Amino acid sequence: MSEERFLELAAKYLSKEASNEERASFYNYLEKDEYYSLFTHLKNEWEKAGSTPTEEEFNFESGLEKLTQKIKMTESAFSFDEKTYRSEKNIFFKPALLKYAASIAFLMILSTTLLYYFGVFNKKQTEIKWNENLTKLGQKFSLTLSDGSSILLNGGGKLLYPQQFGQASRDIYLEGEAYFNVAHDTSKPFIVHTGNVSTTVLGTKFNVSAFSDDRNISISLVEGKVKVSKETNGYIEGIVELKPKQQLNYSKEKEIGKVEDFILQETIGWKDNILIFKKELFSNVIKKLERAYGVKFELADKSFGGKKITANFQNESLWTISETLKKLTGLQYKSIKENNETKKIVFYKK
Repeated sequence: MSEERFLELAAKYLSKEASNEERASFYNYLEKDEYYSLFTHLKNEWEKAGSTPTEEEFNFESGLEKLTQKIKMTESAFSFDEKTYRSEKNIFFKPALLKYAASIAFLMILSTTLLYYFGVFNKKQTEIKWNENLTKLGQKFSLTLSDGSSILLNGGGKLLYPQQFGQASRDIYLEGEAYFNVAHDTSKPFIVHTGNVSTTVLGTKFNVSAFSDDRNISISLVEGKVKVSKETNGYIEGIVELKPKQQLNYSKEKEIGKVEDFILQETIGWKDNILIFKKELFSNVIKKLERAYGVKFELADKSFGGKKITANFQNESLWTISETLKKLTGLQYKSIKENNETKKIVFYKK
């Protein structure tokens, strides 16, 4: 992977000109912390700059002069070798890239990139370092971020977050379910990324459920206000702004969402070991039980997965849960143990 190719892909991505293949290559770059950190800054500068003029409106000399002036604000001895930067080997002024970066605004973004390459930016800011937390089934993980926000990650989840947030926004990445209590900061929005859906807040309490094997992503607002948006083929579009006690259920397959009210305990009771099911599919019930207890639940006859279950569990034992489900479904069950520890509970028809 080369820095030049990354910059070219970033420019195409931001200008919504990247092909599917280029987007896939671009995402591969973002898996590396250093490229993700750089792109976060580029994206913030791009959004501040607004829309860009056409290639015909682009003036190289004016752009170069402004770019040089901006760099000299932090590195007074800096100067451009124009021949070098106009050369075919330099990505910043390749004709192909000018189509996507042909504006003074985007040159201002590239100036920040150049500060990275000349070591100026690294003198001013510490490189963003990322933490990753994974929870096994049956586990929960609680943490407090550098801004004072707190997160409780449910079992079977994955959370990626920086040790210290940047200056423009507070971005984290979630796969699974988590409850957020976000510290208020009007100058730095808190953004939870889940697939192609992003939830943006300034300070609030909300729950996000976005497991990879679930059909829906659910955002449930407890307090404050959140804005939910999605990205489709490089375009960011708003879906909805939620009010307290509203929940967005977003279909990953259909890419549409539905807003409805929700019952607090049913949605976020998991954080207090409370599981409430109301006419919920048996297949979904056992999936949530697996996340809560770290034990595999299995249906010997898959046809029973469509049976509707209504039950409340609060810090119940596996035996109590199994007996309750036995009575509700008419099925038998057996426990499978390893080293005297229950690993699987199988429900079957007698």
